[in-house]
Amino acid sequence: MKKNKLVKVAITMLPILLLSFFTYAQSVLVKGLVTDEGGTPMAGVNVVIQGTTNGLITDTDGKYQINADSKSTLSFSFIGYTTQNIAVAKQNVINVKLLPDNLQVDEVVVVGYGTSRKSDISGSVASVSSEEMMRKNPTNILQGIQGAAAGVIVTAQDGAPDGNAAIRIRGVATINGDPRPLYVVDGVQVGTNANFLAPSDIESIEVLKDASATAIYGAAGANGVIMVTTKHGKVGATHVTFSADYGVQTLASRLDVGDADQFARNMRTGRANDGATLMNQVFAANYDGKRNTIDWQDLLTRTSLKQQYNLSASGGTEKTQSNFSLSYLNNDGILINTNYNRLTARANVVTKVSNFMEIGGDINFVHSESKGSNLGFGNNGNLSSLRDLAFYNPTLDYVDAAGAYVSPNVINANGTYGASYQTAVDYDGGSPNNLYAEQMENNGLRKNNQVFTSAYIDLKLLKGLTFKSIGSYNLTVGNFENFWGNKQRFEKDGITNIVLANYDTRYQLQIENNQNNVMSLESYLTYNLKTELHNLTLMAGNSVSKSFGSWTTANAVDFPGSNIRDISLTSDITSRTGSGAYNLQVRGISYFGRAMYSFKDRYILTGTVRRDGSSNFGVGNRWGTFPSAAAAWRISEEDFMQNTPAISNLKLRLGWGQTGNSGGATDKNVEALTSNTIAYYYYGQGGVAGLGSTRETGNGLVKTLVDTRLKWETNEQTNIGIDLGLLNNDLSITFDYFTRTSKDLLLNRSIRPSAGFTTVYTNFGEIQNKGLEFSVNYKKKIDQDWNIGATLTGSSLKNKIIEVGPDQFYVNGDATNDGSNVGAVAASAGVHWDGHSIMREGYAVGSFYGYEVEGIFQTPAEVAAANAAAVAKGHSQYQMVNTSAGDFKYKDLNDDGFIDQKDMTILGNGFPKVNYGLTLNANYRNWDFSIYSYGVIGQQIYSYSAMTLSNIYGTDNGTIPNILNSSSAEAWTPENRSTTLSKLSILDYNQNMRGSSAWVKNGDFLKISNVQVGYNFDKQLLKHLSIESSRLYVSVQNLACISSYNKYGDPEAGQGSVLYTGLDTGRYPMPRIYSVGLNIQF
Repeated sequence: MKKNKLVKVAITMLPILLLSFFTYAQSVLVKGLVTDEGGTPMAGVNVVIQGTTNGLITDTDGKYQINADSKSTLSFSFIGYTTQNIAVAKQNVINVKLLPDNLQVDEVVVVGYGTSRKSDISGSVASVSSEEMMRKNPTNILQGIQGAAAGVIVTAQDGAPDGNAAIRIRGVATINGDPRPLYVVDGVQVGTNANFLAPSDIESIEVLKDASATAIYGAAGANGVIMVTTKHGKVGATHVTFSADYGVQTLASRLDVGDADQFARNMRTGRANDGATLMNQVFAANYDGKRNTIDWQDLLTRTSLKQQYNLSASGGTEKTQSNFSLSYLNNDGILINTNYNRLTARANVVTKVSNFMEIGGDINFVHSESKGSNLGFGNNGNLSSLRDLAFYNPTLDYVDAAGAYVSPNVINANGTYGASYQTAVDYDGGSPNNLYAEQMENNGLRKNNQVFTSAYIDLKLLKGLTFKSIGSYNLTVGNFENFWGNKQRFEKDGITNIVLANYDTRYQLQIENNQNNVMSLESYLTYNLKTELHNLTLMAGNSVSKSFGSWTTANAVDFPGSNIRDISLTSDITSRTGSGAYNLQVRGISYFGRAMYSFKDRYILTGTVRRDGSSNFGVGNRWGTFPSAAAAWRISEEDFMQNTPAISNLKLRLGWGQTGNSGGATDKNVEALTSNTIAYYYYGQGGVAGLGSTRETGNGLVKTLVDTRLKWETNEQTNIGIDLGLLNNDLSITFDYFTRTSKDLLLNRSIRPSAGFTTVYTNFGEIQNKGLEFSVNYKKKIDQDWNIGATLTGSSLKNKIIEVGPDQFYVNGDATNDGSNVGAVAASAGVHWDGHSIMREGYAVGSFYGYEVEGIFQTPAEVAAANAAAVAKGHSQYQMVNTSAGDFKYKDLNDDGFIDQKDMTILGNGFPKVNYGLTLNANYRNWDFSIYSYGVIGQQIYSYSAMTLSNIYGTDNGTIPNILNSSSAEAWTPENRSTTLSKLSILDYNQNMRGSSAWVKNGDFLKISNVQVGYNFDKQLLKHLSIESSRLYVSVQNLACISSYNKYGDPEAGQGSVLYTGLDTGRYPMPRIYSVGLNIQF
């Protein structure tokens, strides 16, 4: 009986045993080694069973082992190398040698709402890797991509610890709105600023430049799109990475201005030229050689530290992968009493719930504090740049009432601050402030907190059909507090108080708070069908978003003590002021779709469409539709090209598309019954914030004039491009030609006063940009020890207004319209720079406007002759009443015999003819070397800085400037009849300081922005320390700037606002940074 039972069990188990044996026979344990072409083991190579998500990465020795079906194929891939696919068959050992893919045509790049092989891209897309970014020691994204992508112009706006940069992609297309591109982080739109990301958290960046690539984002993508992919966990053991960068900062360059005696000589010369008497006796000749010179540039700058630390942990199983990171930046600015620190934390997790479902999410937190760098200092808080330090009165000396010469200290022995003798009237540079004390008393502190979180679900519904939905929430909270006043200055004994003139001695408090919330949900379906000849991808989806926020500000003076931080405790209730608002909500809804088709991987077609809605327009025009189409032909894949070995890749690209612009949040399409306005705060397109206005209705008031047909601006772009690979892709070249035209501009158009109004907000005007872009990349492995590489990028652009109606004039305010140069000094209309920027048909946006200098009056006879000719034509004089020898002679362009505003003309523009970037790198064994540089050719600068450093008229709040030594030497005198600079004058009767061609300067420059040398420690040595890899490096940032403009300041200026391109009014000084860094991976 027992025997029969055993037989039955054996018979029952036999099929199972046979099936197990068969299954085991089909499964193979494959192991092997992955090396590069030189035989060096490669860690982190992706080894995946093709057609599945099963895979792993090679270990630190380049080894792997994986269970795979004998009929399966293993795929070996690594960024920068050609992917290899090898059938398993009956192999138990598969060793692989990966070869560099210089062109990386099969590299996967991120595009809007998906990914694509680089070879299938038909639009204009530039890529920047994490490695390329981090070699520049960046503190933000823009520093990392500067000079790395053709047509992407990144301009460092200042050297402040929290300083940002301005960015433009393919010129200027609008005058109403933010000119910055859209940032998309891991598929989520985050507006026009992604500074909540630490550069060390970024895996790669793709820049979508032409409309065929950006139209999928509609109006938000009108100025280009920057796609950011952050680092995520990978299958394999947990890797911990730590990096530290420690830098010492110094002032990169200084302005060569006069000492106290030269300042005094200029003062005497200026008074003599004005026919006036010297008013401040401290500048008399008998005190030459006695004055104490104060070098404000030296005194207010310092050698400071910049430190950045990053820690991350990454890894995971085949089911769940995660990445966690922490980053800290502390930057003590080179200007005393300035600092910026930022703490960034980030976490992301991806989990494969089942074979058809994947979920993931991330959270980012950033806290930052900024002290003193974007606040004015000095003369009642209006000084904020290196120019301002240089041109300030270089001495505190004075002659007291008893005739004694007094030389105050900047800092007294007991730590108190000295000051010059104070009077209610500032004359001949008298009563100067103690700038050092002013900056040390600058206590303004700005704090910002931001939380950005997103989550997604990815479903595989059917074969080739997926659904993805991403939800995000972005919260920003900021506050600013500044407490000042009751300034104390003392004589040399540190005890005797000096009464300060023109100052409110009471304590003052300013408090600001703001909050912004943005929520969005984007969902889309993607279908992919791939056969041997055809590849079709279809995508369709929709997006909904909502933003809202609030702000408050309060001010008061006269507090009983220095420790009071409560507005309600002021002793002067009448001084309390406050305002605030809960802004209008902004809601958005969009629909979008894309189709991509390729035949034989040679002929590629792409089409997209997006439909956006905006409440800025009337019901009939509320929706805007933005289509695009592109085609590409991979000529190198054709049969007739196979016998051309020198050409390894050749692709022709054509693209066309439209995007839009709705301007800032507005109610200007709605009639109202009053001109009274109520301010409100808004968050508009692209996260742009500002003050708007609405209208309060009432009886008996006229209706405002509105254009009920107000509609979207349309931005249309056409692109022709060629990708070329030579010498087995060692040399790759990309070339693009584009036209970008904006029509139906949103602007205030002048109308006839008979209508009862002077302007109406309407659609009118057209701007055109035409340009060329190129990129040349060369990489070569010389031998086992040497690798070299070079990348040259460049672009040339011409900007022109096709239609705008009557001329429109502008004078800049204290900051650019994109916030990139907060704190810049305005080009004041009060010194005759009225309307220095102009919009005129046939010329560039924001062209320079002013008078044309045709020489200098050399003798009184020349002045008399010009005046006589003017009198003959019915005028009282040629220029000004007191014009004399040594003054500029302005050109009479309308030939009426008299100089007035009718003789103003366009003097040029700030758009460079060529922008370029050059990267050189080399590797020798364990050593690596890189140098990054960039520059411009054909740039003009309308230099308010040059004007204030060339003559002694009081331009900023009456401050009589200390000018360049070269200006003192070149200025016209009867003995030195200069043809370049007018005579020195304090009163400037002739208005020589007015905006004119005298201040249009050559702004060409070449900057060596970063030089770095690194050493990678031997991995076999590190293995004994349980360290996977380690690299030590030294670098220098902002090493050199080669430019004839250096004498006036930094030529890399004036690219923030679209209306003031090329205007230089000075900025926070630029640092040179010497750094040492260490990267370790465990």
